Amino acid sequence: MTKLTVSQRIFFSALMLVSATGPALALDYEAKPVKWVLLAPIRLAGAVSGAVVSGAAYGPLNHGDHLASKGTQKMAGKFGDDKGAGQLAAGSVIGVPTGTVVGGTYGVGHGFVHGFKTGWDKPFSRWSYNDLDGPEGKEKGK
Repeated sequence: MTKLTVSQRIFFSALMLVSATGPALALDYEAKPVKWVLLAPIRLAGAVSGAVVSGAAYGPLNHGDHLASKGTQKMAGKFGDDKGAGQLAAGSVIGVPTGTVVGGTYGVGHGFVHGFKTGWDKPFSRWSYNDLDGPEGKEKGK
């Protein structure tokens, strides 16, 4: 049998103390009702699935498309007229790729956060899989 040093004994004593009191702290019945504890795995699964779908697919497509059209109009405005066909064609050369990359990058983070929050509140609902606010169909922050 190997002999434990003082620091190892303290470490293992603290580890045993944490493992003994951990379940009692996790099931604080006054702070977290039993229903909350039982629904936590379902909510977590809904939040993760909403975050993955919204962050990987819907968010980048939605925001990439939105910023591509805004970038094209802004570049066309710099060329003289934001409604002119020639200016829009010239502005799309720079505005579409830049807006798609920037909007897609922003959409990943925004969609992930939105999907996780909505998926936690309403697990597996259709609102956790897209970037819309709810039944009204309004986008958040716009």
